[in-house]
Amino acid sequence: MKLTSIEQLNRAPHALDSHAGITSASRLAPDFRQTVTLEGQTDPSISTHVYYPRIKCLGGGRYLMLHMDNRLGGNVFYAFSDDFIHYTPRKKLFAAHPVVRDDGAEDKIMYANGEAVVAKNGDLLVFASYRYNGGYGLDAKYGGIVMRRSTDGGETFSDEVEIYRGRNWESFPLLKRDGEIQLFFSHTAPKFYLDKTVRTDSPIKTSSGTAMIRSTDNGCTWTPNVTAPPYAAHRVTQSYVATMDNGTKCFTNQMATAAELGDGSIVISTESDLANYTFRLTLSYTHDNFAHALDIDEDGPADKNFAFADGAGPYIAHFPSGETALSYNRKGLQHIAMGDENGKNFDLERQITTFGGRWGYWGALTVEDGHTLISAYPHIFEDKSVKPYHIDNDLMLGKLRLNHAITAAPYTEDFAGNTEALFVGGASQAQIAVRAAFDAEKLYLRVDRLDALLTAGDGVEFWLRAGGHIYRVGSYLSGRRYILCDGAKCEVELCGADELFGQMHVRGGDDNGAVTLLSLPRALLGGENRLELRVALKNNDGLDTVTDGEDFYFPVWIGK
Repeated sequence: MKLTSIEQLNRAPHALDSHAGITSASRLAPDFRQTVTLEGQTDPSISTHVYYPRIKCLGGGRYLMLHMDNRLGGNVFYAFSDDFIHYTPRKKLFAAHPVVRDDGAEDKIMYANGEAVVAKNGDLLVFASYRYNGGYGLDAKYGGIVMRRSTDGGETFSDEVEIYRGRNWESFPLLKRDGEIQLFFSHTAPKFYLDKTVRTDSPIKTSSGTAMIRSTDNGCTWTPNVTAPPYAAHRVTQSYVATMDNGTKCFTNQMATAAELGDGSIVISTESDLANYTFRLTLSYTHDNFAHALDIDEDGPADKNFAFADGAGPYIAHFPSGETALSYNRKGLQHIAMGDENGKNFDLERQITTFGGRWGYWGALTVEDGHTLISAYPHIFEDKSVKPYHIDNDLMLGKLRLNHAITAAPYTEDFAGNTEALFVGGASQAQIAVRAAFDAEKLYLRVDRLDALLTAGDGVEFWLRAGGHIYRVGSYLSGRRYILCDGAKCEVELCGADELFGQMHVRGGDDNGAVTLLSLPRALLGGENRLELRVALKNNDGLDTVTDGEDFYFPVWIGK
């Protein structure tokens, strides 16, 4: 047998919504080996002032990292990686520069919120919001969104092109399956332009919602083409929160990200300011591709889950199999909750906290493939007791693997073509990928273990629910194996074998490990074609044994 990592498994593409109806049995598992902290003081790809990080997949195992260099922006930088862990020295993509406003005053153009998308024709498009540093609070025209294009994968970029004029922030591009690009952004310009009192008296620091422009020609032209007052784009979500003394209605729903669902609907996640210093999460949906824009004082859309949970800075992502992931910061920690194929029913009770609970805000998600989610989150330290206040930030990056219902394939000696796997490996350098197979008589469980230090205390435990019983199965590299039925000894022989890749009790490289193959009679499981499987990894590197895995059962289909 050949030792196989999770990177080599779960490669077969899923049909859209293949796990619809059973996404509640899906979970994210962090990958310890694909988690890294880039140190702001020493890593040339970032600085101590790293904020608003974004990781984009360019294909072929290449990654683009974007970030800005101050809390409210200034410059937008980029860097590349070919292994996700190490990045090239950063370069400026949007550089702050002096400018003279049309009223004759000297000012400075600042850039923020870099985002990117690879268009259907392969071009890399990078977007940033810009503002006149002094003029931003004077007139809606002193801001906009610019774009730069690369036709060679980021080796060179075109000059920037303004694609929207008007006060805004946090633009986000969504590439739909049909090639249309939709660019969403916080839409402050119209209210700011039409009513000067909102600039100083609004209970939510002017008024916002989210609007968008769209392109059907790979970003060459954009509709609507907004260059003049009142700077109104295509409004897609806004929630009424307050009326000012002069009668102006104020709206919220900003910092938008969006995902296309399997049925072509689009879900938008936004942060909602309730006008009382409280921030909540809102989800909005379109089922007709935003056929009609909202009016300036229209609350909508009709399908909306307003302020359903505490949180800020949300970011949404969708797996082809149907699961929807929503990240947000709450009390300075990045949380990720899982929802269904409709972008609804997020399980807030089983949300996970990333990166050991280190403090930060304004993180991001990226779906790399059908089973891999990338998270980026800045580890922020701001000492405001000194002037100017001291900042010493790092950047945390990690991959999380999607575990969901798997199918056991017909048994072959080398598990050829059998690639659906469950993953455990977030607590230590040791990790396992688990696959299932069957024949007429037996159920087989294969465990591919990557472990730099193999010891007799290393092993795996399974809990199988089938036929009204729970079977607990254990196997250790010491040769110890056992099976219990409902907690009692089971008079069934557990067949198993281990093949080592490396020497026991001798530390090796990251490709050290073992393959364990277990088998048990299908008759013991009641002959059912569906069972539920819980997995725990045991890792002993000479000290205490680390147990990795969660108390959760995943469906396994046999011969489906």
